[in-house]
Amino acid sequence: MSFKLKMKVLLFLISSVVSFSAQNENFQADIKNNDVNNRENYLISAAKKKNKNRQESNKNSRNDETEENTQSATESLKYSQRNDGIIDLNSLVHKEDSEFRVLNGTNVKIMLRTKNNDVYSAEVVYNGGKKMMRGIGNYGGNEIFMAEIPSNVSSYYFVLTDDKTKYYMGRNISKNLKDIEKFEYSRSAKLTTIPEWARGSVGYQIYIDSFRNGDVDNDAIFNEFGTDDFSEPTGEIRSGTSKKDLVLAYWGGNEKPQFSLNEWNSNYEEKNEWEENTLNDVQNYTRYYGGDLQGIIDKLDYIKNLGVEYIILSSPFYSLSNHKYDTIYFNHVDPYFGYIEQTGTSKGLDIKAKVHNNNGDKELNLLIFNPETDRNLLDEDLLNTKTWIWTDSDLQLASLVKQAHQKGLKVVLEVAPDTTSNRFFAINNKEFSDWYLKDTVLDLKNPQVRNYIENAMKKWILGPDETFKKDVYDDGIDGIRYVYYDNENKEYLAQITENLKKYKPDLLITGEVSNSITKDIEDGIYDSGADYNIVNNIIKYTVNTNPNYRIDGVEFATKLNEIYNRYSSNRFNMTQVFIGSLDTDRIFSGMINPNRVYDRNNQSDQGYLNIRPDLYDGTAVSKLKRVVAMQMMLPATPVIYYGDEKGMWGADSPRNRKPMLWEDYEPYDPETDSISKYKDRLRSFPNVVEVNEVQKWISYPVNSNADIENHYKALLKIRKDHKNLFRNGKLRILEVYSDSKTKGRIDSEISAYLADQNRRAKLYQGRDFTPARPNTDFISYEISDGNESMIIVVNNGADEYPLSLQVPKLFGFYRNQLNLKENYAISDKKIQINVKPYEVKVLYSNAKNMFDSFRQNKN
Repeated sequence: MSFKLKMKVLLFLISSVVSFSAQNENFQADIKNNDVNNRENYLISAAKKKNKNRQESNKNSRNDETEENTQSATESLKYSQRNDGIIDLNSLVHKEDSEFRVLNGTNVKIMLRTKNNDVYSAEVVYNGGKKMMRGIGNYGGNEIFMAEIPSNVSSYYFVLTDDKTKYYMGRNISKNLKDIEKFEYSRSAKLTTIPEWARGSVGYQIYIDSFRNGDVDNDAIFNEFGTDDFSEPTGEIRSGTSKKDLVLAYWGGNEKPQFSLNEWNSNYEEKNEWEENTLNDVQNYTRYYGGDLQGIIDKLDYIKNLGVEYIILSSPFYSLSNHKYDTIYFNHVDPYFGYIEQTGTSKGLDIKAKVHNNNGDKELNLLIFNPETDRNLLDEDLLNTKTWIWTDSDLQLASLVKQAHQKGLKVVLEVAPDTTSNRFFAINNKEFSDWYLKDTVLDLKNPQVRNYIENAMKKWILGPDETFKKDVYDDGIDGIRYVYYDNENKEYLAQITENLKKYKPDLLITGEVSNSITKDIEDGIYDSGADYNIVNNIIKYTVNTNPNYRIDGVEFATKLNEIYNRYSSNRFNMTQVFIGSLDTDRIFSGMINPNRVYDRNNQSDQGYLNIRPDLYDGTAVSKLKRVVAMQMMLPATPVIYYGDEKGMWGADSPRNRKPMLWEDYEPYDPETDSISKYKDRLRSFPNVVEVNEVQKWISYPVNSNADIENHYKALLKIRKDHKNLFRNGKLRILEVYSDSKTKGRIDSEISAYLADQNRRAKLYQGRDFTPARPNTDFISYEISDGNESMIIVVNNGADEYPLSLQVPKLFGFYRNQLNLKENYAISDKKIQINVKPYEVKVLYSNAKNMFDSFRQNKN
């Protein structure tokens, strides 16, 4: 064999994508964020991207391109495949944006999309060098190639080869290199500085009103409907002040219902009197349960002991709604969360700012805005920070932050930076008519608006001592999470972000759902964001069963691969991974409501099953534990939605915001749901489920789930014990059962195992034994930082079966961190394991010292 032919064969062996596991020797790729499903079917014809000036000025080039396009049209009539000399030019996609290139330290990741199994090799050529690209996955008829090149390049192009056919691809495609208009690149100068503490940490999102009622004296006496929809409140708070004297207001007559809190441990589906009579169509969106900042302070030890490192508070700012995202004051905490009647105490804070904290003063009155003077009763000019005041409720937030810091917890506030209430001071004032973009959306392009928002955030960042202090002495928040912002304001939101980071070096700023998270990061809007595509694909792979909503292991692994590569390594380490939030249905309920697009068709009146999931499906807890393990065992930042760790359930808002399950609030009243959703199950429910066919409801007990809570604690302990691994580790796919090569090997091994079982039965028991073939479906991936190796094995099947699992190491041991009795010796880069239904194994080995890994794990 000639040297030339040998090299050609070698190149083929290297670049051919034989199986998914081979493609993913190093795990890297990107995903477009919210519009994943649309993008999968949206292929841009790169062959049509030609430079108009070049076409007009260069006749030869134009003729060449026309000839090539004609050839491409002819070739597309054939079935192109690797090494057949045909490349489908219309399937070649690369764009000069963050979807196809991502800054990663001193390098930039470059992605290229081709038709699956079509291109023999892809190479990226840049000024000063070239790099062979490697396949990192395929789905939907597409194949993804990636390479990392230096980030200081100014231009680049691709060389695509298949057999003897070669094309050059820049902004146009040609067989002649001299005709190519190269892609251009310049490194973004707007990227924010990443706080070290946020990478690989664990967050805990709290919806304040439903978390814990720590102070009954600040319980709501009216809601967003205003006082005139309710009769005058009766009773007193503990100081002896009548509730009707807590605010100067016009109350409705006696024919109106009196506003009241909903009972914490009551059946969620039952209504208070005012809900029966006042704007019934939105009743459960406007109820209050009484949660407040004192309740969070009381439970800081619970949060810390769970294994969480920072808390995310829903908007605490003054508003009449229970969620507070439609803000009246960005520079004041809502009295319902702090104090309606002031206490006159400093709460042990070092206060340098102006304070109005007079014992007995009523904060609801102090915050009344007088449009004639453009001031509130605190005499604040909202455009002049020198007049701004710290109220008792404001100090309560600072006290929470300082006490959290003393326990080693960080605090992040959610803010809708451009969304106001219709009671906001500027909304009906002609003097401020240019403050609004539309409706109740502020126009951040206006410098006055930006200054107000920025100064309000600065107040909470620095705290009442008006300075930055480190660690336990700091009374300022540690981060901000932007939610519900308008796309037109993004450019100006980036300016606010840049300025806020000057006040605190390690301030974290993150973003909520976006169609272009990586572009937002590149534009400096925030450090990183919440990527719901991760949970979306986890649900598609593990929960859904309908082929219209389900993906197999190869597609899941490829999409996870793409998501991972949409970020630089250190920004993925701080990407927030939610599996539930105050805007989605509870993840536990998702286990019994499959086969839909994530966060769609999840309202109670859409047929969504509200029943406690483990009463409907005996495997629901096991399925949930699998999903939670996949969320936690990524080198990213998982965020727990309050109560998920206790197995709380419910449809989308408002039922996902039910009161937290606390043991000292037990017993809870049974919960009910419509009988019409369960007609096929009425005779098979456990005895604890009551079926009332006369009144058309089912009733079931409300309890937390210790098994789920212990699972969370175990996973969080793993993250704590291996913090550096989750902070710095990189991800790569090892094996996927649905990959043809892996499937062939595993099926053969299971067949041999079953045959051996039959042989043993004949030999030792004298009988034929034909065990059922297990439903096999698994994926394994590794997190490694060069010193430690952690392999996550996910059994996506309902059966138990043995696996001969490939691992990266030649010898040593792996130990299951979720069951320390399980130790596996490596032999020829394999370990022999047994997976139970829906099980996730977390296998750890110290890669630095392979011989001593078992001993180091022995506790």
